[in-house]
Amino acid sequence: MPHMETTGRWLGADGWFHAVCHHDAHIHSLTPVKQADEHTMFIPAPLDLHVHGGGGADVMQGDGAIRTVLDIHAQHGTGALLATSVTAPFEHINDFIASAQRVIKTPMEGQANLLGVHLEGPFISPERLGAQPNYPATLDLAVLQGWLETGVVKVVTYAPELDELHQVPALCRRYGARAQIGHTGCHWSQASRALASGAGATHLFNAMSPVAHRDGGAAVAVLAYADFAEIITDGIHVDRAAFDTARRALSGLYSVTDATAAAGMPDGEYQLGSVMVTKVGGRVVLSDGTLAGSSLTQQRSIEVLSHWGLDWLSIANLISAVPARWLGTTDYGVIASGARANWLEVNDQGAVALWLDGKRQALAPLA
Repeated sequence: MPHMETTGRWLGADGWFHAVCHHDAHIHSLTPVKQADEHTMFIPAPLDLHVHGGGGADVMQGDGAIRTVLDIHAQHGTGALLATSVTAPFEHINDFIASAQRVIKTPMEGQANLLGVHLEGPFISPERLGAQPNYPATLDLAVLQGWLETGVVKVVTYAPELDELHQVPALCRRYGARAQIGHTGCHWSQASRALASGAGATHLFNAMSPVAHRDGGAAVAVLAYADFAEIITDGIHVDRAAFDTARRALSGLYSVTDATAAAGMPDGEYQLGSVMVTKVGGRVVLSDGTLAGSSLTQQRSIEVLSHWGLDWLSIANLISAVPARWLGTTDYGVIASGARANWLEVNDQGAVALWLDGKRQALAPLA
């Protein structure tokens, strides 16, 4: 790719600055200028660490499905993501990981970067499945270690009450992965032990034992003790007051979509692992009305956060900087020399275009 220069107003760690960015697929330098077009603004491209599907495809349906998901989420503003499993038989998870490995080895232009996989289960509570398929498993450390040894697993969601000897966080850490508590009915004291060992939390407030002033559960422990936690920012899974509470409590709060195959698609029926879900008016539900992931895209998430009063710096932290910091990557989530040339072009009305590896692509219309 030839050397390029892009001029605009850039969002850095210390706020906005005017500069010329010299780049190809990576940023080589940023040269300050006195003034640039105030309407051409760039923030780090969003990272979504919890994505089950999109464009009618579920990531557990194979290589082609994962590529469809990468394509549709790039069209709606996501620069990089983790393909996220649902609870399933071990052999299906093996196949999912193998598919992700193949896709990572053969990236395609214009698609969101696949950073790895997030295993949401199967080591979760059968009492807190939410919309997860009914394949919860007792903790098997040998199986989990085998998955971690592939190097593609970056996040593992598990229920602390299944980990009586408190081994999962250390095992994940050994392989450079992040443990997250979720789909759990544990007491706050069990959760706090996992959090003290560096675990984060999966979709805060949802599918976990709740906040209470006595004998509270995982959610209250996360608010009190966690360094990092994801939260679904569709305005459906979590009300604004709960979101604001989480922001005040957690400097490491970050946004995820928890998107299913219904993301970027019209109302109808879609697959989530081995179960059927229905998209109706922005919600994705099981037949009994239980929320089943979301149809959220990055564009819509930004719209919700803006409506809730967040400025671009706060939004960029939630969708880019904090998830990158949680994963421990310096290639993403920042506009700085050496980072990937991935950024989101925005203006006063919202997101306009996604730049991937230094190339601009206009976003799809906001559904």
